[in-house]
Amino acid sequence: MPAAARHALLTDFAATGRNHPYLTFALNSVCDLDCVFCAPRRMPDYGPKGRPLTVDDYAAIAREAGTWRVRKAHCSGGEPTLRGDILDLLAAIAGGLGPGAAVGMTSHGNLRRGLTVDRLRRAGLTHLNVSLHSLDPRRSAAVMGGGDPARARAAIDVALACGVQVKVNCVLLRSHLRDALRVAALARTLPVAVRLIELQNIGPAGALFPTEFVSEAEVRPYLARWFADAGEVDRTALGVRSPGRYLRPDGWAGSIGFIANTSCATCSDANRIKITPTGLARPCVLRNRDIALKPRLADATLPDAFAHLFRAILERDTNEAWPGVHHVDYDLRWDRVERRRDTPALLPLARAGAAQPCAARAGQPSPGEVR
Repeated sequence: MPAAARHALLTDFAATGRNHPYLTFALNSVCDLDCVFCAPRRMPDYGPKGRPLTVDDYAAIAREAGTWRVRKAHCSGGEPTLRGDILDLLAAIAGGLGPGAAVGMTSHGNLRRGLTVDRLRRAGLTHLNVSLHSLDPRRSAAVMGGGDPARARAAIDVALACGVQVKVNCVLLRSHLRDALRVAALARTLPVAVRLIELQNIGPAGALFPTEFVSEAEVRPYLARWFADAGEVDRTALGVRSPGRYLRPDGWAGSIGFIANTSCATCSDANRIKITPTGLARPCVLRNRDIALKPRLADATLPDAFAHLFRAILERDTNEAWPGVHHVDYDLRWDRVERRRDTPALLPLARAGAAQPCAARAGQPSPGEVR
């Protein structure tokens, strides 16, 4: 694509005032744990599907993204640290995006032997999201199907010590609500952003949803005492692009935020370009044409693929299928579900839950104290 055409498309995108797109790489589709709301090993098609992208592939994709002013990438899985080439892969992404790039990763924090957060940092990691749903080993294992929260906590400490910015992801479950509140209390002494995430009625979590769903509105009263004198934290400073407010209680080192993807859902500023382990690129989840990047890498037409990705995000503004609430595609397992490729048709949409007024932002009387 000529540089002038790319510049024109970037100018059109900038005129929308939205956040610039960033890359989210699912590096694999396997995990050595088995969280109840994800349940990967209980799926009949669990495991890799097709030949994954190589380190050279990631480097080439990141370099092209860099020419489109993309300076952020986030890696997930599965459990991304299970890839034997994870260090080379992070270095390839960071090097491709260029100096000052933000390279993040979501992990359960129970790193395999020989892999440390410090090594990940030296490879290019700048941000780490650690999944932590209880500080109690037995109760944590009940949610995550194994693992040790002490190892995850140790990973957080090492990350902070070596300059990696940390977020803690904690899914709200009714039977583990007190556990989630104790995880949130980590922000009292640690400079982390704890994100309390609503359960979504999708995939394996659908079986849990009727009994385990807890909304932000229901949880906030438990935190009213903490939030009474809390100040809002700038999301840009946190490296956060998702909706929601992050509050830092007076005297705390960190902050607490909510990801209310069910009760207060919106995708008005969605800007992820998702890339699956086998190289399918997906722009937004509404108007979506899968683009197989491997052939583009082979025939040097990657710039055309990125032009489509940017146009797809731009065209979302005129997409009549978007009624103002968040929709989630069921293909959370990335390469497992076959989807239409290189066709203009809209994908089937799955509503994540009835959108309700987000009155939860206001303070409410606390029914109890969290200690």
